[in-house]
Amino acid sequence: MQTEIYDAEHTLIGRADFMFDDGLIGEFDGQVKYGRYLRPGETIADAVLREKRREDALRELGWLVIRWMWADLNRPVHLARRILEALSRARSSRRPSGIWLPA
Repeated sequence: MQTEIYDAEHTLIGRADFMFDDGLIGEFDGQVKYGRYLRPGETIADAVLREKRREDALRELGWLVIRWMWADLNRPVHLARRILEALSRARSSRRPSGIWLPA
């Protein structure tokens, strides 16, 4: 379930595809993700840079971000291991700041 994440001033930082309470965000990257969400006059490169800035802002709040794509679903054991390892790292880090609500 997608979650909206806000900073302490209630400014929307972004929407996460998956959020784990331990401070981990999971992002699913499909092949059409960036093309589908282009803003008027924006190139795919612009959209990728916007996504990088959003992810940086999430990290600055203390979130750990992990990404996967369709090909990763063909290797579920490997993906599960990556998620569990990321959860372990997130648990040992500081708790994220801000507010998060179901989207």
